[in-house]
Amino acid sequence: MKILHVADLHIGRYFNGVSLLEDQREMLQDILRIIKEQNPDVVLIAGDLYDRSIPREDAVKLNDYFLTELVRLGKKNLVITGNHDSHERVGFLSSLLEDKGLIVENTVRRPLRCITLKDEFGPVEFYLFPYRDTSILKSIYELESFKDDSMVYERIFKESRKVNSNRKVLVYHGFVAGSAKEEMEESDSERLLSVGGHDYIKSSVFEGFHYVALGHLHKAQWVEKGRIRYSGSPMKYSFSEENHNKSVSLITLSAEGTVEVSEIPIYTKRDVVTLEGHFTEFMNLQYEGNPEDYIRVFLKDQEEILDPMMRLRTKYPNILELRKKRDEENLFNEQAEFSMIQQNDVTALFRDFYKLKNEREMDESAAVLFKEILISMERGEKE
Repeated sequence: MKILHVADLHIGRYFNGVSLLEDQREMLQDILRIIKEQNPDVVLIAGDLYDRSIPREDAVKLNDYFLTELVRLGKKNLVITGNHDSHERVGFLSSLLEDKGLIVENTVRRPLRCITLKDEFGPVEFYLFPYRDTSILKSIYELESFKDDSMVYERIFKESRKVNSNRKVLVYHGFVAGSAKEEMEESDSERLLSVGGHDYIKSSVFEGFHYVALGHLHKAQWVEKGRIRYSGSPMKYSFSEENHNKSVSLITLSAEGTVEVSEIPIYTKRDVVTLEGHFTEFMNLQYEGNPEDYIRVFLKDQEEILDPMMRLRTKYPNILELRKKRDEENLFNEQAEFSMIQQNDVTALFRDFYKLKNEREMDESAAVLFKEILISMERGEKE
């Protein structure tokens, strides 16, 4: 069976105040093109169709266009809601759409909803598990006494998974890690799933599933090679994602339940790029990429520049961030000696601070002036 695994569309997203809707239209059209070319048996969307729980009207219209085109392609489409979605809004009219091949699961059921599809090798069971906070899951499954979140999921799967030899696929939205959370690569554009307590579950709870199609993390990556995978977002939504190769995952599920994956690239006109250099270089040199790329600039200039953002935007209209490179360091984490703080050597600390900010040593005249200011301040306090 051929399965197209997609997640984290975030339709209606703004990037540093700039609407990405037209870029997203291009991205969604590319996904539709891939479906036509690859002809999968089923399309999985593992949560976060929208970027906001109350999406703007133009975002709703774009999502409507995309889902309508999906239905017209005649595929079976299985969609779950994510932590950015309003479960009620995304699920509106879902029962009417099921006959058209679009199944939207916006609530956690007991047991989990199972959709059975068939290929030439027999049945494949798809279990749909939209995002819900663990406290809500405990209430649904009457597991309030459980302290270990992973045990909650183990019990949910034990109750939901049918006892047979059929191949089993889970569609889930949440933070899953292997033996440690640090193994997974996160991005700035992913919303924290919990505050306090556990914010991720261990991959060991997915025993018994042949493939787990995950949504939430924006980089395409394996949690467990050959079985548990994030497809990643099909677009770059923050500067922390600029080195990601955006794609959708085409899964081939064999008769035995083993998995082969092809990452099919998604291309958009505008890229997300960080540039570093001096102001005159940016103004005089020719940028090799698309001038309309979404750009973050780190300026190396030591001197102040009048209206740098406004002037740079005459050449690069989509500069979203402008920083001075020296501002990116942290004095007390990377430069200051703890012994200086203990000794209260303010002048030594200020020398390091000056060097950090200006990328050169403070001259003696400035040091003398600083000491005079300190003495004056001390006198003022005593008076």
